[in-house]
Formats: sequence, C-alpha cells, structure tokens
Amino acid sequence: MIRTFNRGEEEYVIHSHYNFYNREYNFDLTFKEYIEQGVAAFIKNFDEAKDNLWVIEEDGELKGTIAISHITQEQAQLRWYLLDNKIVGKGYGKKLLVTAINFCKEKDYENIILWTNNRLTQARRLYDKFGFILIESKEQHLSNQLLVTECWRKYLTDNLSNS
Repeated sequence: MIRTFNRGEEEYVIHSHYNFYNREYNFDLTFKEYIEQGVAAFIKNFDEAKDNLWVIEEDGELKGTIAISHITQEQAQLRWYLLDNKIVGKGYGKKLLVTAINFCKEKDYENIILWTNNRLTQARRLYDKFGFILIESKEQHLSNQLLVTECWRKYLTDNLSNS
C-alpha cells in the first residue's frame, strides 16, 4: 500500500537511505548527516499544499519512500526515492513515481528536478523511461568518495519541451 507518511516516519527515510547506501556503495556517516539535514528541513518547511512524502507499507512494515518538496511555485524536487530490496520487481517503484508525478501535475508544477549519481543505473533508466532528462553532471567529493552527481528534469506542461 502506498500512503502519505505519518509524522515520526521520517526516521525511516533517514535510516533506510543510510543503510542502503552504506551497504551498497560504502557511503559513510556524512551521507547520513546529509539525509538527516534534508529531512529535518523538509519537515520544518512542510507545506501540505506543495509537499508530500509517501511510504510503501507492506505487512505493517515500511518498505519504500518517495517525496516531493517545493523549490519554487513552478518547480518541485523529487527526493528520497528508495525501495526495500524485498519488494523490488513488484511494480512499486513505478507506482511511487506515478504518484509523485501526478501530485506535481495536480499542484500545477511546471517541472520536477531530482539529483542522483551515475552509479544508480537502475534508477537512472527508470527516470529516463518516465521522461526525465539529464541536464547537469559534475564530479563531487561526497561521502568520502569521488562521485558524478547528476541533475535530471521532467517538464510537466505541454508548452515546455525537454530540450
């Protein structure tokens, strides 16, 4: 079941992201601090008319997340998109993306951006499939590693193009 988060579940966002990225990509505690700061700012500035965080709940356990936070009246940011390995392949990833994109359309955002890195090949393929385009990439030292971070954008209005 995909549902809007309840206060207190933001801790799941922090821990699930840190645990996944530490296990899969050897990200260090500076990544956890980065997620903690982002989630704290999201909660502090949360505006239910512009922002949302969804969780996947299966058998009473949280198994995934996705969030939309406002940047401007026209632009939203997709954040904290993650699925528990136990539910990968069940279609939840696509359902989460559709939920977030439809929310942005309902709120009249013109576009959505997201930041990722080039190591996340499966997620990048899904972003591409859903009409996001790579608009920026740069090398950065993050989590004690040299990473290529990427910004992707999806236009939501008919009069704007992805070019």
